[in-house]
Amino acid sequence: MKPLIHSKSSDRTPAVPDKHEHAFTLTELLVVIVTLAILGTLILPALARSGDNNARTVCSNNLRQLGMALNIYVSENQDTMPWPNWGNDPTFFGCPAGWLYHPDPNTPNNLITGNLAADTANWPTGRVANLTGGVYWQYLQNPDVFICPVFNANVMGTARWDLYYNKLSTYLMNGASAFFPGLSPANTYQYRTCKMSQIWSPQCIIQWEPSGTSGNDWGYNDGADYPDTYDGPSIVLHVTGANVLAVGGSARFMSSADLLAEMNTPVQNDCSHGKGLFWWSPTRCDGHGIQE
Repeated sequence: MKPLIHSKSSDRTPAVPDKHEHAFTLTELLVVIVTLAILGTLILPALARSGDNNARTVCSNNLRQLGMALNIYVSENQDTMPWPNWGNDPTFFGCPAGWLYHPDPNTPNNLITGNLAADTANWPTGRVANLTGGVYWQYLQNPDVFICPVFNANVMGTARWDLYYNKLSTYLMNGASAFFPGLSPANTYQYRTCKMSQIWSPQCIIQWEPSGTSGNDWGYNDGADYPDTYDGPSIVLHVTGANVLAVGGSARFMSSADLLAEMNTPVQNDCSHGKGLFWWSPTRCDGHGIQE
């Protein structure tokens, strides 16, 4: 007969707990905490940049669609640029519909109530009702195309946002298309806009978004603005620069340094500098506005 074979389990000796198991010292715990804190400072900015890059992509796509609408409009209107919604002259002045909205004797967007809660509640439907009056709506029947997600997350629904006259779009049009008619009523110049073929380069900037933050309360008083450091492209919303739309329809990201260099181009009555990418009004050699 074969000898009995003991199972392996019967040979096992019960484990005896080690009375001297190692525990973390206070110094070791502090090292771990400091290491995690350092890793956090390295990782969080990277995650923030990643999130901004995603929003920047959406913003850039929005601008491309606005560029498409611009070029279709121009091709259907004898090469004439749309009215940039410079000012809010009422309809009895003969003001035409602009790229964003049609002027109204009261407000361009019917959302100014002086009540933040009411403005916020009315915004989803109220903006659509007013966007339909703009000339772009026939090509872009999606209200979200007019809003940058970064602006939406940081400004909309706040008390500052409630002060803005224009709550329809976070993007503004360059007043150069109407020769920067100044602060006088726009009908002084018969609401003239230039021909696209008059613009010296297809890379000239036609649209951008101001920051909408403190120090820029007038950035959204209508649908257009000067491309200066006060109302020009924001250098804070997208951290290192801003998305801009060129007249030719291309959207690109410009660094803060490049933006500031273009926005700070001074008035040069002797035409020593010439036109720039932001200051390109066709009626002046320096691109800054109507030549009286």
